[in-house]
Amino acid sequence: MSRRAFNWTEKQLDKLNKVKAVLEELSDYIPLTLRQIYYQLVGKGFIDNNKSQYTMLSILLKWARICGYIKWKDIEDRTRVFHNGMGWDDKRDFVEQEVSSFLSGYRRDLMQSQEKYIEVWIEKDALSSIFKRITFRYGVSTVVCRGFSSVSFLNDFKSRLSNYEDKTPLMLYFGDFDPSGVEMLESIKTTLQDELRVEEIEFKRIALTKEDIFNYKLPHNPDALKKTDTRAKKHVEAYGELAVELDALRPDILEEKIKEAIEAELNVDAFNEEVGNQNDDMRNLDLLKSKVEVFIDKTLSKRF
Repeated sequence: MSRRAFNWTEKQLDKLNKVKAVLEELSDYIPLTLRQIYYQLVGKGFIDNNKSQYTMLSILLKWARICGYIKWKDIEDRTRVFHNGMGWDDKRDFVEQEVSSFLSGYRRDLMQSQEKYIEVWIEKDALSSIFKRITFRYGVSTVVCRGFSSVSFLNDFKSRLSNYEDKTPLMLYFGDFDPSGVEMLESIKTTLQDELRVEEIEFKRIALTKEDIFNYKLPHNPDALKKTDTRAKKHVEAYGELAVELDALRPDILEEKIKEAIEAELNVDAFNEEVGNQNDDMRNLDLLKSKVEVFIDKTLSKRF
């Protein structure tokens, strides 16, 4: 059977080289999403900001990976998930894996000495990998709300807060700056405060803001101001025709904004003390694991 091929023209190869330049420039943040690469190309003036160019880029990136011009691991699709249902070859394989992972992954609650309970909420699941690798360092949870949150989802948040009644809850919010993206945080506030009666909670919109759009010269999202969107009129009256996706912000700038937002809320001395305690805990766990490994190894030799 003949294999379907892609006709690489000089124009397409030129765009491919520009994509490679973006991947090289942002190599510390790989894998990137299609949308992130698109906005970097738009921001640099390499392609126009419209749906046809987005579709073109999607096709180009597909064949660039199939043809081996770009590594598969450089681009991710976070909207689809594989759930592994496989088992182990036998009981020895299982035991060896369990011993290898035994007492691994310990994390002390680094925020337990803080006055605030912090969660970082993001509108876009596609950007969650950037958020998680920053929030993880501080022991702060990342919440992907994906649009307007249901009352069930917000009640789950209320339930989490019941475990931290001695702390002030704080939501650091990151979302698009468009009619829906701006309204989402307001909707969350209304449901939590007025309907679920969650009191003394702080909300801070970290990004995107109007200032971000001008400071970083972010490209407008032409599809965001839909005439059928009832929120569009209110948004235009308040901000003009400013509509930008969070994905348009460079990953390194976004990462820095996450760090700054969290660190601004921290008691640094208390946090550093918890980090020291965590390091002591991990050394003690390593000693215990070594003793258990010796015992298991002897047992496996005799009975398995």
